[in-house]
Amino acid sequence: MSRKSLEEITEFAGAVSTAGAAFYPVATGRCTDSDLLELRQAVMEAARAHGYPDVGRGKEKTAFDQAVSKILYEKMNILPSDATSVEVWNFINVRVLPDVVIWRYGRRSIDGSRWEVTEERLYSMKRTTFGRLWWRACLLGPDISQRLAEDESVQLIERPLITGYAPLARAIAIRHLATISVTRRMDLLRDAMKRFTRRLVVVSVFHMSDSQLTELVDDVFRESQEALKAEESRR
Repeated sequence: MSRKSLEEITEFAGAVSTAGAAFYPVATGRCTDSDLLELRQAVMEAARAHGYPDVGRGKEKTAFDQAVSKILYEKMNILPSDATSVEVWNFINVRVLPDVVIWRYGRRSIDGSRWEVTEERLYSMKRTTFGRLWWRACLLGPDISQRLAEDESVQLIERPLITGYAPLARAIAIRHLATISVTRRMDLLRDAMKRFTRRLVVVSVFHMSDSQLTELVDDVFRESQEALKAEESRR
């Protein structure tokens, strides 16, 4: 498929089917061809709204990610146990939406003979194109995930020992989004995540109420803010 034109790949994806797909035997419901086509149509509409098929700017593609995280979460109707299977996302990336993956992360080879896409965007659970967007919406909530830039999402989602617990992930994201006046916003988040790593060695968050989680998160962000101020004053 990497040697086909984008138009040929789009035609291939438009004929997506579950024929030959493997379903686990105790599944209470099965995805249909129309489900796949409905998902594809919704994602394609979002892609076109953000510049597809033109190369486009980084900001447009970030906005696309933000919009699609909600679409995937609401349209796919899957459980987290389904979403932990890399094969689910391999199918979405390569069979349902390969043309969108190419637009988002691909490029032509130097001689123009083929498309090149980093393998982790196709097959890696950590960086899979659409899987990471679904998990972003699942852990943070669809509305919050739409407000985060890519670097901010990476800081949160790619630290599962901290943000694998959804209530804590949401509390951290909400606190981060509230720090509008901080000039070094990403520095603050990075520092705070390091402090969470140390703090959670001795603190269990699983029995905490929402207010206690908020208090913990505020406390850690306050420590980070004071540390960054002290660092600036020494310069």
